[in-house]
Amino acid sequence: MTTEHKEQVLACLKAYGASDFDAVAPLLRDDYVDHGLPFQTTTKADWIAKARTLPLAEMRVDIRALIAEGDLVTMLSRRSLPGLDIAVSDIFRLQDGLIAERWEVVEQIPPGAPDPLADLC
Repeated sequence: MTTEHKEQVLACLKAYGASDFDAVAPLLRDDYVDHGLPFQTTTKADWIAKARTLPLAEMRVDIRALIAEGDLVTMLSRRSLPGLDIAVSDIFRLQDGLIAERWEVVEQIPPGAPDPLADLC
C-alpha cells in the first residue's frame, strides 16, 4: 500500500498546485482534518473553501523526499512564494484509500541562508 499511498498524495498535490479542486475532492475524506497553517480545517468542504483563497499559481513546490510507511506518507519540500521561502515537512494519514489528515512543520529560510534540504537532492 505504501506505493499507492505515495501516488495518492502526489496526485492530490498535483491537482492542488493546479487549483483543480474538482480533482482534489475525490482524494480526500469528507471528514478530512488539516492541522497545518493556513488551513486548520476539520472537513473537506472547509479545506477546499480555504484553499480557493490562496495564491497557488504563485507558489513553487520542490519535493525533496516522499516516504511512506503503513498509512502515513511524509513529504519534505521547499516552497516559495514572492517574499517567502520555507522548508516544510508534511505528514499525511490515509484511511480507506483516501487522505484523512495532514500535519506540517514549517521552517522559514532567510535570504542567503544555506538550503536546509540540500542533502536530500
